[in-house]
Amino acid sequence: LNGKLKMSILDEHNFPFCVTAHAFNRDKTQVAVCPNSNEVHIYTRSGAAWTAAHVLREHDLLVTSIDWAPQTNRIVTCSQDKNAYVWTFDAAGAAWKPTLVHLRLQRAATQARWSPQENKFAVASGDKCVAVCYFGEDNDWWVSKHLKRPIASTVLCVAWHPNNVLLACGGTDMKARVLSAYIKGVDDKPAATAWGERLPFNTLCGEFESPAGGWVHSIAFSPDGDSVAFVTHDSSLTVASPATGSVVSVRSHGLPFVTLVWSDTRTIVAAGHDCAPVVFTADGTSWRAAKRLGEDDMLRRSAAASPSNSNSAFNMFRQMDSRSQPAKSGSGDGSLKSVHQNTISEMHLDPAGSTAEVTTTGLDGKLVQWSLRA
Repeated sequence: LNGKLKMSILDEHNFPFCVTAHAFNRDKTQVAVCPNSNEVHIYTRSGAAWTAAHVLREHDLLVTSIDWAPQTNRIVTCSQDKNAYVWTFDAAGAAWKPTLVHLRLQRAATQARWSPQENKFAVASGDKCVAVCYFGEDNDWWVSKHLKRPIASTVLCVAWHPNNVLLACGGTDMKARVLSAYIKGVDDKPAATAWGERLPFNTLCGEFESPAGGWVHSIAFSPDGDSVAFVTHDSSLTVASPATGSVVSVRSHGLPFVTLVWSDTRTIVAAGHDCAPVVFTADGTSWRAAKRLGEDDMLRRSAAASPSNSNSAFNMFRQMDSRSQPAKSGSGDGSLKSVHQNTISEMHLDPAGSTAEVTTTGLDGKLVQWSLRA
């Protein structure tokens, strides 16, 4: 990463708690966040501020994932309590109503994601399977089928192909896989892709791993569906393209990434324990780290040095608390040279469809909206 890197922060908000998951509604006027508990808090934008509007309290243990369907305005949440709920907004009662999903899991649910057509969602789990959920008209509730073979351990992440049928998943068996999640009676027969033609449920279409191994923390298909990218605990990004047979890995010199998104077919943004999003770009047949967002952000530094934040001792202890680590001597106010001051827990593309914007939340309690065009 060469030279001084610049960025553009479209919005930044500090919550009074660490944020482990988040999801926006379609127009970004509301955001659902998990404050590292069994609750989900929904905030509504009021001018430049966010105002608490609702609290979803149905789960018994830590909520591990939130996903907000932009078209149907439904929220799916999953938790370590082995359950998932689909939440719909009751305008008459001005409240969110939960519907329990029949997951049939014996271990914690780890991540939930709506399919592109929003008629299905996938729930990763510690039960060595992925629950593919759809609405059963006969029983009038959400039911599931399990993708099991050849998953050998906890599944940490899932992602849908644009065709609404293929599903990518990765986990602690150090493998990234592409499987068919075709549900008869729910899905139309998919067109042939680089991943295959005949796609009955649980068909294995691809299996990959990074060169040094490592848990797969996050996975995503490219916008055209021809490639899949994943980040692993060995601090690497791997991109696999079945049409050409290429599997390209890029090792990072920093700490592991835990989340990634594709901005376009030649741009990937990854973030994690290094506290700053990194933009990777395609360079011929390889990939390279092009820039790191948010480093040396002088605007943020100036704001932090304003009179309202002039109490250096107070700032030091607040930063020690938000980062869960001691202040470093000789670092001025003790802050990192990044916008986030702790691990970035999750990153999403703009739900309205803009590929030039991403949002991140972190264990420092910050919610940041970024422009990739800076």
